Amino acid sequence: MIRSFKNSASAKVYEGEKPRRFAGLDFDLARARLDYLDSIGELSDIPALKSFNLHGLKGDRKGQWAISVNGPWRICFKWLDGEAHEVEIVDYH
Repeated sequence: MIRSFKNSASAKVYEGEKPRRFAGLDFDLARARLDYLDSIGELSDIPALKSFNLHGLKGDRKGQWAISVNGPWRICFKWLDGEAHEVEIVDYH
């Protein structure tokens, strides 16, 4: 379940809007990934498919997880007690 978003623009994508700051983002796929993230109870519920590319982050994002959307776009989040916190859509470049 998604418990919180890190910024309002990412929350707007979840709500079906298309903020300009996400130029090049596949909004339909991002929304589907966010819906999926909201529906799971364990990280292991995320398919081990290359298209999802679930991976733990390092450096200043240590403790966060990411799944791929398209191109350089990722959904990053913290996973705590079966819930996604501080969910954000980021261009990793």
